[in-house]
Amino acid sequence: MREKSLLSDQVYENIKNGIISLKYPPYSAIKEREISENLGVSRTPVREAIQRLTQEAWLVPGEGKRMQVRPITSKDVHEIIQIRNLVEYSALDELFARGEPRVIAGQLDFILNEMKAAEEEYSLVTLDLKFHNLLVESMNNGRLLRFWCAVQDEVKRMGLLRLRGNDRWQEVINEHERLVEMLWNKDPVRTKLALREHLEHSYANLTNDIEVKA
Repeated sequence: MREKSLLSDQVYENIKNGIISLKYPPYSAIKEREISENLGVSRTPVREAIQRLTQEAWLVPGEGKRMQVRPITSKDVHEIIQIRNLVEYSALDELFARGEPRVIAGQLDFILNEMKAAEEEYSLVTLDLKFHNLLVESMNNGRLLRFWCAVQDEVKRMGLLRLRGNDRWQEVINEHERLVEMLWNKDPVRTKLALREHLEHSYANLTNDIEVKA
């Protein structure tokens, strides 16, 4: 029984990672038989994984009896950006209240250099998330961090969707560079402005992509 559970967990992680990484983009059909053959497992753990992903709303009913990847809607984007505004602005307030913006700026600059060296989108988005996680972690608020962790997978999926198009890659780098610069300058007003512009650009690009898709 334990082996079956582990196999179902592995299939679940495989499909979920495929959804987050856009291997299975929004609206794409999840075919039980195809996944079973590709992973070399029976259809039972695949079915169990699909049921779990449906309960978590990663999958929704599509045409016929097939399940499809839940699309990203304008409402989804608005809610995630709203959460990020609340959490990350609070993190900046804490940093400046404690007089520690340069400590975090140095750590963020290290991540920024890794972002500049990234060679593919998934790596860049993973580092982008690491960058913002550090801001949230700096608050030392365990409950808030657990809440933040609950939305990270959706943030990553949206980040990858935003990066579609080579012109956006440098834009993301520039926005993070501006954040680090303002933190290093100990400028709370311009740091918040840099964060607001970054999140507003993310929102605009994502909603534009959604409208084009529709």
